[in-house]
Amino acid sequence: MPIQPIHLALAFMMSAPVLAGAQTASDSGTFVVRHGRDTVATEQFSRTDTRLEGTLTLRNTKGTSQRWSAVVGPDATLPLVEVTVREGGDSGGRPARVVQRARVIFKEDSAAVDAVGGDGLQTRLFATERGAVPYLNLSFALLEQAVRRARVTPQVTQVAFFNLGGGQTLKARFSPLGTDSLTLDIGSVQYHLRVDRAGRVLGGRIPAQDVVVERR
Repeated sequence: MPIQPIHLALAFMMSAPVLAGAQTASDSGTFVVRHGRDTVATEQFSRTDTRLEGTLTLRNTKGTSQRWSAVVGPDATLPLVEVTVREGGDSGGRPARVVQRARVIFKEDSAAVDAVGGDGLQTRLFATERGAVPYLNLSFALLEQAVRRARVTPQVTQVAFFNLGGGQTLKARFSPLGTDSLTLDIGSVQYHLRVDRAGRVLGGRIPAQDVVVERR
């Protein structure tokens, strides 16, 4: 799994916000992701009982940011998620350019993606697993949601991820690592995550890639 972002393979749909109305965040923070000594991404996020949202900013030459917003279900699933990808900073009176936008709706064992591109508005349907969690490369707030999802049913050691970068579904396995950590294996990539009793990710690393994440 490369350090570079997995861009959505779809042109994104212009759509209304997921939820209307203000909500008081019950949890918020920033994940700082480093490769060696270099910061490669930061992710600001906030969470309530019904909504999870964040902005993943990548330190690349295009100045890519990925803004996502999701509805949180009572079983810790994310039945609806919207993602907007922008390039360039909001500087000199010129806003960042929106390059992609999409809405993904999960229902049973499928994911419907509303998309608009050069061919106009399209809806694509992907097969997935019931309760799959959206996966966005380097988003540790979404990985934290998978931890919370697994803890809803403690006897379950696997969680399905729906890759927003191409529509594939991957099975991830959790294993305990000491008293305050766990391993998360997604395909051939292993994460070491430090978590608290509430399922909050406090930090972690991807040992094989020399990637470290810190929660602030």
